[in-house]
Amino acid sequence: MKHRIIPTLLTDGNTIIKGTAFDNWRTVGSLSASANLFASRDVDELILFDVKSRTRKSEIKGSIIETFAAVLRVPFSFGGGIDNLDDASKILESGAERVILGTSAYQNPGLIYKIANKFGTQAVSVTVDIFDEDSLYFTINSGLEIIKENGLSFAKKVTELGAGEIILQSVKRDGTLNGMAVELIRLFSSSLQVPIVASCGAGRVHDFASAIKSGASAVAAGAVFQFTEITPNVVREHLKSIGLQVRET
Repeated sequence: MKHRIIPTLLTDGNTIIKGTAFDNWRTVGSLSASANLFASRDVDELILFDVKSRTRKSEIKGSIIETFAAVLRVPFSFGGGIDNLDDASKILESGAERVILGTSAYQNPGLIYKIANKFGTQAVSVTVDIFDEDSLYFTINSGLEIIKENGLSFAKKVTELGAGEIILQSVKRDGTLNGMAVELIRLFSSSLQVPIVASCGAGRVHDFASAIKSGASAVAAGAVFQFTEITPNVVREHLKSIGLQVRET
């Protein structure tokens, strides 16, 4: 298996923002500048989350997707405020390779089946945002609402409905650069039959390797690529040097 290294960008609908533990948001750049930066870096693919879509209570901005589609030559996924098949269709037809469901996957799980049935399972991912790594309680609404249910059971349910991959996030590790939740990654990857994208907490190149050795098919990261000198290519070269297969750009 060739593993993917995926930069993650968060937007409030207008600019690129970053936070810690799904909170304390601050502006770090413009949409167009960030799109051009990662286009120049030949990344494997990109994830873009509109984390303020529900608090804005406005329709998904097609211009966000179009901005990235215009400059990127690699696949990208989009998540945030996707509540129905029309939302998903607009995003995919605007240039995204897949949509990412979070809140709607929990509140309206039938939507997963509808998207997968129309576009294929490869076109829909689901985030599982773990709040507590012991109880496996997870969150929805960009971390604002804690669901006191088992996140692994939820992940199994959504894959049965057609989710083609799980984006596994740790809320408490988000933006900390303190390392990946390797035991959590190991549990999910050994229990599910779909690829696991490990996210939240990577701060060193060794963290990417640890996640992959724990079973992740891909590693997504935001802060480490925005606030350190580590680039996706640096990570890729490190993984190759220790014998791990990576996707070549």
